[in-house]
Amino acid sequence: MLIEALIFALVISMLLGGKITRLGQLVLQGAWLVPVALLIQSGLYWSAVREIGLTPSWLVQSFGTGSYFLLLIFTWRNRTCPGMIWIGLGILLNTIVIGINGGVMPVDPLFLPEESRNALLGGQGTHGLMTPMTRLSFLADRFYLNILGFKQVFSVGDILIDIGIFLLIFRTMVRKQKEHTLDSRALKIS
Repeated sequence: MLIEALIFALVISMLLGGKITRLGQLVLQGAWLVPVALLIQSGLYWSAVREIGLTPSWLVQSFGTGSYFLLLIFTWRNRTCPGMIWIGLGILLNTIVIGINGGVMPVDPLFLPEESRNALLGGQGTHGLMTPMTRLSFLADRFYLNILGFKQVFSVGDILIDIGIFLLIFRTMVRKQKEHTLDSRALKIS
């Protein structure tokens, strides 16, 4: 849903007069933390899908959960940016449910095709099937959306991240225009 939220925010912002070039003016501290976290998560996912055993398993869980802590540090450092508190809260909720369930995000099997369920049962990927033993299942990937054939399973944390992404992009693209206009008017008056 992250890509969809990003596209939606860009389209709405541009329809309301926002300028995409203003995103280049957004200064984010510690931006390097995001690609490092995504690289770790991608590596863990790739190794699970390729069935490359990274042992011990506690190390894999530590790396996975640790990558989310890098994202939390990033959001904390940028908490004054619009929407960043929402993003941070969403990442925190996802981190909690992943950390408490052995380093994997539980997924409601009801919404998965059989092939995906079998892959998760085989231990592939960074997700696991939700079972009666799943802790904090209300924070897991338990919601389903099918828009124009794009099927998504998502969590409460994902929803908060998407709200934050929308606010960050929208307020950066649109609000800056209003502030700039007010500054210009103030200069003309004086």
